[in-house]
Amino acid sequence: MERHTTSSLAFWLVVIMLGLLTGLVVTLIWCISQAGNDEHGKAMLEFCKWALTTLLGTFGAWIGAGAAYHFGKENLAESSLSTERALEIQQQTLRGRVRGNRVKDLALIALNRKFMFDPSSTRQDVVDALGKNLNYWWVPVLDKPDHGKLADVIHARVFWDNQFDPKKTIAEISTELEGDPVTAKLHGASFYVRVASDELIADVALKMEKCGAAVGIVVDDKEQATYCFTKQDLMSAQT
Repeated sequence: MERHTTSSLAFWLVVIMLGLLTGLVVTLIWCISQAGNDEHGKAMLEFCKWALTTLLGTFGAWIGAGAAYHFGKENLAESSLSTERALEIQQQTLRGRVRGNRVKDLALIALNRKFMFDPSSTRQDVVDALGKNLNYWWVPVLDKPDHGKLADVIHARVFWDNQFDPKKTIAEISTELEGDPVTAKLHGASFYVRVASDELIADVALKMEKCGAAVGIVVDDKEQATYCFTKQDLMSAQT
């Protein structure tokens, strides 16, 4: 609605200016035709010729500027529209590609089979292992030693914290964690998700968002942990 109003005002402004220009040109031509041959008439004739030349030159410049503005605006609008369409197509293509990607397409980190524990492992066992692997901030727990199935994943801060006796087992610590709403989020289903390598990234991201998990563990058909990734890895894959 605003665009039509602005266009109407511009149209009538041009009409008024053209009307004034026509009136001035006619007036100058009439003055030229009425100029006498005396000194005053010759001076008037020279002035009218100069005024007419100046007026027509100014009018030509005004027409040129108006045309340049009009066509420039149209070209800019068309260019902006084309750019917007190109970006939209690119984003749709990217979203489609990301949605079709699976967990196996991520830069997965292979799990260290030596850095896995079972429910009977003590807090001291975990602390000693963390001391040798300072970049590990979570602890995978198997249901039995060696090649057992993934049973839990616990945040490393639980073991660095001195609130638990060094001789307490992971099973005992896990039980105590459940008694506190804050520490309960440092392990279990609210801390990690287990996924298959062929699951869609978009589905896994949604799953992690719902439960607030920070870690994803890839398990094979035997429920053994093989690879890991973080929530940040998923976010990076979807941008």
